[in-house]
Amino acid sequence: MARFPHYKRNTKALGELLAKASLDPALKRELVENPNKVLSELGLPEQATELLNFKVVEAETDRSTIALPFRLNGKKLAQSNPQYLSELGQLLQ
Repeated sequence: MARFPHYKRNTKALGELLAKASLDPALKRELVENPNKVLSELGLPEQATELLNFKVVEAETDRSTIALPFRLNGKKLAQSNPQYLSELGQLLQ
């Protein structure tokens, strides 16, 4: 399951994209080099592709990677709540 804002209809497309990228070196390179563009073209919400910088992380034996689930607060974003935006920015650094 995706750990970022997405439409339910994108879940299958996200899985297919990851499967294709694992088999297609050119697609994998494009996804690694510009994940926001690829995910935007897939139809992810602008809220996700404009506010988040995605990074493709491959599993390595000497590295532990954790994906943290979260939800953006649309009301606070629409209001440009400075405290919320600051905390969100710190979280994503």
